[in-house]
Amino acid sequence: MMPFEKCPVCGSEMIEKEVEKLLRGGNNTAVLKVHAEVCLRCGERLYSQETVRKFEEIRAKLEHQDTAGFQPLGKSFQVV
Repeated sequence: MMPFEKCPVCGSEMIEKEVEKLLRGGNNTAVLKVHAEVCLRCGERLYSQETVRKFEEIRAKLEHQDTAGFQPLGKSFQVV
C-alpha cells in the first residue's frame, strides 16, 4: 500500500511507477531507475526513505569520484 493516496501538492491520484532519476555530485552525473509514487496530474514524485538514502550515498560517491561499480553511459558536454 502506498503511503499517500492523494498528491500532497495538488490532491490528485498517485500511482506507483518506475522512473529515471538524475543525480549530480561534483562534476559527475548518474542516472538510475527507481520506484516512486507519481501524481497523475502534476507529476510530483515521492520516494521512499530507503530510496532517498540511496540517492544520498550515490551523490557522495559522485562528489568523491568514487564511481567503481557504476556503468559508463558515454560523455556529457555543456554548450556555452
